[in-house]
Amino acid sequence: MDAINAMFTNLVNTGLNMAVGISIFFLMVGGVIYMTAAGSTKQMETGKRAMLNAIFGLAIVLSARMIATFLQNALPH
Repeated sequence: MDAINAMFTNLVNTGLNMAVGISIFFLMVGGVIYMTAAGSTKQMETGKRAMLNAIFGLAIVLSARMIATFLQNALPH
C-alpha cells in the first residue's frame, strides 16, 4: 500500500509542477500581449483574459491537489 501511496503522490506532484509551469507561461504570454497592445482595447482584453484564465486554472489545480491529499489521507492505510 505504501508503494501505491508513493506513486500517487509522485503523480500528483508531477502534475502540479507541470500545471504551475504552464500557468506561469500563460501569465507571461498574457502580460506580453497586454504590454504590446499599444492602446488597442481588444488586445488589452485578450491579454487580461489570458492572465485571468491562467490564474483560475492554477487555482483549480491547487484545489485538486488539496482534494487529492485529503482523499489520500482519508483512505485507510
